[in-house]
Amino acid sequence: MQPCWLENLRKYKTLDVLRRSTFFADCGEQIEQFLKTPQIASYPGASPRLDSFLRAAQWNIEKGKRFDAILDRLQTDEILKWADVILLNEVDHGMNRSGNRNVAHALAEHLGMHRVFAPAHFELTKGTDDELLLEGENCESLQGNAILSRYPILEARIVHLPVSFEPYEFHEKRFGWRNCLWARLQLKKSFLWVGSVHLELRNTPRCRTAQIRHLIERLPGGEEESYLLGGDLNTNSFGRGTTWRTLQSVFRLLCSSPSRAKDQLLHPERGREPLFDVLARKGFIWQGFNSHQETARAAIYSLEEAGSFPAILLDTLKRRLEPYEGYLCFKLDWLLGKNIQPLTGGKMKDILTGTESVEPACAQGENAGPCRLSDHLPIYADLDIAYFDGDPIRNCQVSVAGKSVPERKMQ
Repeated sequence: MQPCWLENLRKYKTLDVLRRSTFFADCGEQIEQFLKTPQIASYPGASPRLDSFLRAAQWNIEKGKRFDAILDRLQTDEILKWADVILLNEVDHGMNRSGNRNVAHALAEHLGMHRVFAPAHFELTKGTDDELLLEGENCESLQGNAILSRYPILEARIVHLPVSFEPYEFHEKRFGWRNCLWARLQLKKSFLWVGSVHLELRNTPRCRTAQIRHLIERLPGGEEESYLLGGDLNTNSFGRGTTWRTLQSVFRLLCSSPSRAKDQLLHPERGREPLFDVLARKGFIWQGFNSHQETARAAIYSLEEAGSFPAILLDTLKRRLEPYEGYLCFKLDWLLGKNIQPLTGGKMKDILTGTESVEPACAQGENAGPCRLSDHLPIYADLDIAYFDGDPIRNCQVSVAGKSVPERKMQ
């Protein structure tokens, strides 16, 4: 990355003016190629902690601002510490708000994992809210998606997603594109593509559907290969970005019973987010990879568009929305699989460590307020390696009548 890039990227008022500038004519191709190139680093001696099955976790870490606490959770949590694949969203590299760390690299070094980072945006401000008040300046000024793995990373690819909201002309000024990072992992006898994606927030379910359609039409391998896709899909089931969309969302809440609305927010796959239909037609499933616990919540009156509401409307809303206790609780984070098999709790027991497979779930913790590690909670699921490794006999144990016995692969 050239030192002059950031200074020049941030000085233009609109994206159109930037693209017509002499600077972009000289450097634009290099900048765009930089954002298309995955950054891979190996960790010598990295080895999976589980031999009989694969535990995967996904976490939007809110830029990695609480780095030490995030690292501690990944190292000590009784479930997460066994995750040999970790998919991360909102990963900073050289941002003042997160200590100017290369967050993915630092986590990988501490956890003994290979890593790949996909820069999505050049961050052209210090961030938002209190981040703007912090002493110090950004260095590399990047944010993106990352994959950490104790299995070898053979190759990586970045798929840019269609733009449905342009952040260059927003108060949190950015240059780049939301993306999906794919990495091809070497398992025992086969390969697994794992992807980390972060869909757009400030638009509509239809726009997120277009991003998913674009993504799965560009899978990096063949139809018969195995895929695990995880990320913050922003499946909030509402339209965002304009006052009219926010009013429509408020009207929907006012016209639904709180119990029904709360259930819909935790089950966006039941029709409110059509991206799931697109995924299903392409062979991706989410059943067995997810629970329906909340992974994120939003304060009802913190929406950017709410500031344009008349005071009398806000007062009415506060009274009518009291059953929500100030928050809407969402299932935004997902794991999805194609040609892979999820495990249920206790289905397998790792023969080396004695660790049993667990039900897919959301790791408990705070996702709001000053004590949170992130505004999202991590999720996890266990996968049957033998399902796509073709092992005639699994190197694992299953519990039968209180005893542990080898389980043969079903033909």
